[in-house]
Amino acid sequence: MTDPIDMLDWLDKRIASAELWIADHGRESKHPRPEHEIQIKETDIAMFTELRGAYAKAVERRKAAA
Repeated sequence: MTDPIDMLDWLDKRIASAELWIADHGRESKHPRPEHEIQIKETDIAMFTELRGAYAKAVERRKAAA
């Protein structure tokens, strides 16, 4: 199993990468990407954020049970 800290770091990097993409290519940029591409990135951010929260909560429960 992947170390929980490594997994949380990886999720943080994915979230940051998608947020940077939105900042560079989103609706407010000089030459925005097509709307469906922006929506895909926004969905990615939402799912990675939800997954990170659930993973962190599971890690805490595992630590508490140990």
